[in-house]
Amino acid sequence: MKSLKVGLIGCGGFARGVHIPILKSNPKYTIYAAMDIIEEAARDVAESTGAQYWTTDVDRLLSDKETDVVFITTRHDSHAELSIKAAYAGKHIMCEKPMALNVEECKAIVEAVKKNNVKYTVGYNRGMAPMITKARDLINNELPGKKKMIYHRIQAPFPESHWTHMPEIGGGRFVGEGCHIFDLLCEIIQSPPVSIYASGGTFLNPEKVKIPDSGIVTITFNDGSVGTTLINSAGCPDFPKEATEIYCDGKAIFINDFTRMEYYGFEGHKKTYIEFDKVDKGHAIELDMLADAIIKDTESPNGLIKAARAAVISYKVDESIKTRAPVSICEDDYVW
Repeated sequence: MKSLKVGLIGCGGFARGVHIPILKSNPKYTIYAAMDIIEEAARDVAESTGAQYWTTDVDRLLSDKETDVVFITTRHDSHAELSIKAAYAGKHIMCEKPMALNVEECKAIVEAVKKNNVKYTVGYNRGMAPMITKARDLINNELPGKKKMIYHRIQAPFPESHWTHMPEIGGGRFVGEGCHIFDLLCEIIQSPPVSIYASGGTFLNPEKVKIPDSGIVTITFNDGSVGTTLINSAGCPDFPKEATEIYCDGKAIFINDFTRMEYYGFEGHKKTYIEFDKVDKGHAIELDMLADAIIKDTESPNGLIKAARAAVISYKVDESIKTRAPVSICEDDYVW
């Protein structure tokens, strides 16, 4: 079996804590090169993973013919440029969210990926989390065509000094992280979004955070389903970060922090539950599916359409908060 040679672009905390352990445990991947603008970070990752070399020069990594796929885990404002450069270098791409900071950048990525016939995946892993896919399958199998109502909460203290709050670098909380949840809602409901309404503002120190950091977002879908998410940057560290509630035709599903799932009225039981000993948000599943897509030349998980869909929703969330009005969305807004 072919082992894909990975070039890491960005060797910070997320790469070290999430991607690298998964890559090391999956025989479909070999960490080949490590790149970071901070020399020490690139060197440390190369030494700890057994990579062939480290560098601070992204062009060296992209011009290396041995590299099959790049993993981009850099600050958000660099995602578009790096994805486009990687595509033109003929490298397959795993880019952490967000896809880009605006529609024009998203369109440029789509053009580059299609023109160079490479695989592209964005890090919307939550829609692949085992408990989320289980919930979707329960509904699809037992309640096909029924409208759904979903509530998802994501809350935690988010540092006021974090660069995500800088619109030109991080895009803000809705673009930088909210896209995860917008994708999750779309993946459960499986119908095109048609309308977005968001209400929120700056709940952290407004002297330090100049853009909205928290809000409640409601997305209406073509089949009549509704998904709402609360995104709170001034959250409580002692309270579970995430929860998902799904209601459909007299039945209910509750997922607590991706570790416990309770479902009511499904599979012939009044109540059933599943429990994991640790959080599983679908990262390993997404990366394994990407490897298969590259090796077998099949469709990428969380490819261009899904990547652009959640990104465009996030831009429209900011627009809705600013205008205090609903904003429409259609497939032409993200299928190019």
